[in-house]
Amino acid sequence: MQEESKRQGREIRAADLARASNSSATSVNYWLNDVNGIGASKARLLGDYLHVDPLWLETGEGQIEPSKTTPASAVADENPPFLLPAQNVQVGEEPDSIPVRRVNIKLRAGIARFETEPVLEEGGVLNVPRTIIDQANLTPHELLAIRVRGESMEPLLFEDDVIVIDTSDKVPVNKELYALNFDGDCCVKQLVKRNGDWYLYSVNPDFGPVNARSGQISIIGRVVYQPGRLLTGRMS
Repeated sequence: MQEESKRQGREIRAADLARASNSSATSVNYWLNDVNGIGASKARLLGDYLHVDPLWLETGEGQIEPSKTTPASAVADENPPFLLPAQNVQVGEEPDSIPVRRVNIKLRAGIARFETEPVLEEGGVLNVPRTIIDQANLTPHELLAIRVRGESMEPLLFEDDVIVIDTSDKVPVNKELYALNFDGDCCVKQLVKRNGDWYLYSVNPDFGPVNARSGQISIIGRVVYQPGRLLTGRMS
């Protein structure tokens, strides 16, 4: 990661690895802390991204430098016509997907209404598999794709991760994740009800719970999806 940071001229973070390998933030955190192994398929994706040999990344054996890639034509000749070599397919490239608008949310303290500013990168949309839309019974035009800001939800969500929120779902449910307007700032928190009061909970233990009464708060929408997984259902 340090060497790739030098090549790109910026710090490579866990969120970059998650996007490059089409994995969850939790999985990447497990890899970095040596809780779980990467696995061959993810090692290939990360090897391409970090410019290292996938086998070394997966097992620690062999050399760090990537081996020379076999020409695609040679691979095709070795396989039957109906078998294709594996490719890096990003979430949302499925032919049966629904585009969700990518936006920045503009807020004001004490005002429940909000404005959106389109994000033009990657075509201005996040493509969500139709199966996810159907499974969660979501209405596409009520959905917005936004970026996570800050580190309070790590390792569940990393800064700059893209998530989808359902702006039609603004009824607080205990232990669900929500995008919130808290004193004019957009934040993603778990809402937890204790002794009759609502609290804003973070996953990162460095950030303590905040009583919702301590500021002006309104719900922008419930967090429902992150590329690769649904984020609905009560968290423990």
